[in-house]
Amino acid sequence: MNYSCKVIIRPEKKSKITNEVPVCLRIIKDRQITYKTIFKINPTFWDVEKCSIKKSHPNSNELNASISKEKAELEKEILLLNLSQETQGVSAIRNKIQKRTSLDFFQYADKYIEEVETRGNYSTYKKNKTVIWKLKNYLEKKTLPISNINIDFINKYEQYLSDTLGNNRNTITVNLKAIAKLLKEIYRQYELDENSNPFRKYKFKREKSNRPYLTEEELNKILNLKIRIRNPLYDAKDVFLIESYTGLRISDILCLKWKDYSGDFINIRMRKTEELISIPLSDVAKKIISKKENILENHNIQKNPDKYIFNILKIDVEKADKRDSLNAISCSTAFINKNLKKIAVLAGITKKLSTHVGRHTFATLLITKDANMSAIQALLGHSDIRTTQIYAKLIDTKKVEAINKLNNRI
Repeated sequence: MNYSCKVIIRPEKKSKITNEVPVCLRIIKDRQITYKTIFKINPTFWDVEKCSIKKSHPNSNELNASISKEKAELEKEILLLNLSQETQGVSAIRNKIQKRTSLDFFQYADKYIEEVETRGNYSTYKKNKTVIWKLKNYLEKKTLPISNINIDFINKYEQYLSDTLGNNRNTITVNLKAIAKLLKEIYRQYELDENSNPFRKYKFKREKSNRPYLTEEELNKILNLKIRIRNPLYDAKDVFLIESYTGLRISDILCLKWKDYSGDFINIRMRKTEELISIPLSDVAKKIISKKENILENHNIQKNPDKYIFNILKIDVEKADKRDSLNAISCSTAFINKNLKKIAVLAGITKKLSTHVGRHTFATLLITKDANMSAIQALLGHSDIRTTQIYAKLIDTKKVEAINKLNNRI
C-alpha cells in the first residue's frame, strides 16, 4: 500500500490561549498515521471542502502557497521512499520530516512566554524570560533551529553558565530544565520523534542546597540592635525578626494587613500556595507589632484594617494586577535585602543576611528546641514534610561537624 497525504486541521490541538489550530499534512500508511504541522490559524478561516485557507483571510494566497509547497516537498519525499529500498513505514517519513524541519526554538519560546504572560502567571513568565534571555546572549543570534540543539550544545551551554556567568549547580539545572520543558513540548506538538530529543540522554544534576540560618545568639544580636524609627534599617530589622519568629515568607509579611492580626494570631492566605494558615505569635512578634500600633497612636492615626502593618509596599497588591503586584513585592524585597546587609555589619554577623535566612532561622530554632516536626511543617506551610525534614538534616550535619572539630583538637 502506498502512502496517502492530505492537508487537514487538527481541532483537538486547539490552543486555549489563541484559539488557533494546527494546519497539518496527515500521512497514512498501513493504518499508521503521522503529522507534519505547517502553521496555525483560526479555524474559522479553514475551508474543509477545499482543504485550504479561505479567501477571507488577509494572507490566504501566501498561506495556501506555503501549504502547496510543503505538500509537494513531502510527496517528493514519499515518492523517493517508495522507489528506494529503505524501510517503508510511517516512521521513515516521520524521520524525513524531522531531518528537514526548520522549527525555531526561540520563535516557539517567545510565543510560549507571551502566552504565559497573557494567563497572568508572572512568576513563570519572569523565570522563562530570564532563561531565554541568557540563551540568546550566549548565541548572539535571534534564531535557534531545534536541529542545532544536541547533547554537545547542551554541554557547552552548561559550561558557559558555570564558567562565564558564574551560576551555581542548581541555577544551571533550573535553566536547563526550563529549556528541556520547552523542547519537549515542541517535539510533542509537532509529532517529532521524541527519541531524538537530546535531553532524553542528559542527566540533570543538583547539589544539596545551602540553607543559611542564624543561631539564637546571632538572632539576639539583631534583636538588641538599636535603630532609630526613621532609619530605613528600622523596618528591615522588624520584617526580618517577624520572619524569624513566625516562619512567614517575605511576600506574606509585606502583605500583612491589620485585619490579619488578632492579637495572638496572624491569619492569612499564603500567596505562594493559596492555603489558609493561622500562626500563633511569640512574645517577640507581639512586641514588634505592638510597636507599630503605638506609632500609629502617637501620631493620632486610626488603625485601618485594610492598611499594611509594615508600610513598605507602595501599592495595594489585592487591587493591583498580578504583574504590578509581583514587581512591587520583588522591589520591596530587594530593598529589604540591601538593608539587611548593613544590619549584619552593625550586628557583627559575618553570614550573608537576606529574607530567606529569617525563615530558615525559624525552622532550625524550632528543631533545636525539639519541636514536633508535623507542627513545624504546619507553621511553615509545607505541603510535603520532606521539605521540612531538610532543616533537621541540616542540624544533624552541623552536629557532626562540631564533633569532628572536637576530635581534631584531641
